[in-house]
Amino acid sequence: MACSKPTGVSALNLLLVVLVMAAAGPGGALKLEPTGTSGHFPPLLDCAPAPATAPSKNASAFRANVLSLLGALPAAAAAAPTGSASTRSAGRAGRDRAFARGACFGFGAPHGPSSPADCRSCLSAAADDVAAGCAGASRRAGTWRAGCFVSYADTGRPTASEDAFRGWFYDDDPPTAALGNQCTANRTAAECARCLNESAQVVPALKEGGRLSMVHGDAVVVVGYACYLRVPLFSPMPRWQQKLFGPVGVFDVVATVIFEVAGVLFCIKIAREFNPA
Repeated sequence: MACSKPTGVSALNLLLVVLVMAAAGPGGALKLEPTGTSGHFPPLLDCAPAPATAPSKNASAFRANVLSLLGALPAAAAAAPTGSASTRSAGRAGRDRAFARGACFGFGAPHGPSSPADCRSCLSAAADDVAAGCAGASRRAGTWRAGCFVSYADTGRPTASEDAFRGWFYDDDPPTAALGNQCTANRTAAECARCLNESAQVVPALKEGGRLSMVHGDAVVVVGYACYLRVPLFSPMPRWQQKLFGPVGVFDVVATVIFEVAGVLFCIKIAREFNPA
């Protein structure tokens, strides 16, 4: 190996780089997207229309009903066997009537990520998000966190814009790994299947557009008003490959570290012989 005249600092830097590369292990190279963005983490908000700066009198009455529903929704959903609930304001139909619904992902499933306390906490935070971000003149809105979903509207019927909406974020919370997909309780089987099929097309499109950064997690969560879908970014290694290549990979990393460190020390020794103090 060719040796330059390294200083103590440069040799130390090189040693640190070698150790960092070794710590990454086989196949652990970081894949960064072109923009290097670190965005797309929860919560996500969808307001339709965007909040107005000066709500009208009718909008203020509607907002009051929305806030009342959002305040009661977390406890109602956490107490339900499915971890979801739908509520509506009292009185006759009108411009100020409001509907709200919330759901916790994976609630009640075997080894699921949500307990009643976690469900209520997540929905309370989501309700605060949508109340602060959308509940002005917005007649319909939704918000998503890593473990739950909350929405409100001026009608109980879904709209085309809601069905078309898809948001996404990196799965950075280990408890959500127990859940693959889920649909909201008030959707039919056909609506559920359509939502999941359309959501499955989002991640390939993000990959083709170079919008994903592989360092943020092992999966992407795609959400809509009707469903939740967790899409792994990496194919899991078969167990037999893990057993076969695991020890070999560790040996390779250790051998590489020893070789590189020995090379650095050799270069330092040669440099000192040619440049005696």
